Amino acid sequence: IPGVGVVPLKPLDIDDEDSLSERLNHKEKKGGIDLAVVKLPHISNFTDFSVLERDERFHAYYTNNVEEIGKADIIILPGTKNTISDLRNIRANGIAEAVIRAHKEGKKVIGICGGYQMMGARIEDPDQIEGDMTAIPGLGILPLVTIMEPEKVPRQDQFTFRNHPETCKGYEIHMGRTTLLDGAPEAPLNRLHDGRTDGYILNERCWGSYLHGILDNDIVLNELAEGLTQATPTTFNYTDFKDQQYNKLADHVRAHVDLPYIYSTLKTK
Repeated sequence: IPGVGVVPLKPLDIDDEDSLSERLNHKEKKGGIDLAVVKLPHISNFTDFSVLERDERFHAYYTNNVEEIGKADIIILPGTKNTISDLRNIRANGIAEAVIRAHKEGKKVIGICGGYQMMGARIEDPDQIEGDMTAIPGLGILPLVTIMEPEKVPRQDQFTFRNHPETCKGYEIHMGRTTLLDGAPEAPLNRLHDGRTDGYILNERCWGSYLHGILDNDIVLNELAEGLTQATPTTFNYTDFKDQQYNKLADHVRAHVDLPYIYSTLKTK
């Protein structure tokens, strides 16, 4: 069997594997707004928060410690591979109560994807897709109900955030359909370019969205920091930075493997 090359280790800032990344244990203290991302057992798409590492306005850290959550200025409930299981977990360890208390104290509380589902009044799973429970109460912060469905939604999106005219980018990858409680007012967070809406905004301190990558947009980060710092917004383009890192990886692979040989083995049907 012919060898096609050996790719040497090269330090690059590319996305890590969920739950296996050392970033999840990194808590080096720096100045800025304390932002706690709840470290769920089945956390997914945690790279939604990598941009915060390069924004000096924020001190972001992952935690499942009640005291650390209580000290944060902003709390984010992230995506998860099993919303119901992780919701049960944070109820058992006191994090759910800490998040609700922080919300009542006026701190910023944000939910993304599974975290957004948790913030609602309840989650229903009639087909028991995520386990043996058919329904579970949510945190009761947002007037929403989520029904789990077997089909997963994967979709790239362009949208406008709140009342800002700038075009933002993000993506969806979730199971479940979220609707308003009876009598609750409509308050979509985002308006997508295909005419749909996304998310729910309770007020400027509390909202949720299905959109991963939402924080990669400057307008969203600036609103997240608003009222908590006097620091000048950064102009760092995180999307371009990520593209540069993956281009470096591609060049590195090309330099160390025999791509002409690999291409020669490909056959079309």
